Amino acid sequence: MGKIRAVFEIFILIAFLAACANPAHAQTGERSEAKAPLREKVKTAAVMPFSSKSALSAEMPAEALADKERFLMISFYDALIAQESVVKIAPLKESEAAYAGITAENPVSYFRDAAVEAGRKLGVDAVFTGVISEYTERKGSGAGVESPATVAFSVELLDTKDGSILWETYFTETQRPLLDNLYEIDKFFKRGAKWITADELAKEGARKAASDFNTFLTTE
Repeated sequence: MGKIRAVFEIFILIAFLAACANPAHAQTGERSEAKAPLREKVKTAAVMPFSSKSALSAEMPAEALADKERFLMISFYDALIAQESVVKIAPLKESEAAYAGITAENPVSYFRDAAVEAGRKLGVDAVFTGVISEYTERKGSGAGVESPATVAFSVELLDTKDGSILWETYFTETQRPLLDNLYEIDKFFKRGAKWITADELAKEGARKAASDFNTFLTTE
């Protein structure tokens, strides 16, 4: 009788452990799927037109602001191409044409929605879009300034399936005198030991954003 009871208890223990193992296995599988590397989800992407925070509209004429948005978009696209991202980037002309077509059909479309829809039209997995929050030109010259250039913007990668954010980064910098930050002495000399313009600072930010993306792909 004692042996039968012992066998029964062992059977119950095995059944209990099996029941506990199955849900755990299922949950692990779900977590693995949810955390699949971005490089496996995104093989193709497109860079869409950048936008600006509304506050900039009051500080800068619409035409000048549009030029800055396009300049930063092109700078980011060029940086992605130059750094040879493992993600295939659609030609910029195709991205702009697709975006223009979407906004022509629906002029009040939110820029993120328009970017995602344009990406679907192109058949890419994801789209990059950005928002400029500050773009202040230096007051002075390369030799000396009253106030330095300041640039701040964000870049997002949106899934064309559902518009969710797959990756994002933020760049903000106001150039500072060398004596204020000796840790950035290399950057100071790479800039020619001078005060740079907002466009030059924006181009640096675009290169950093592209580098951040490629680093994320290889280290996640």
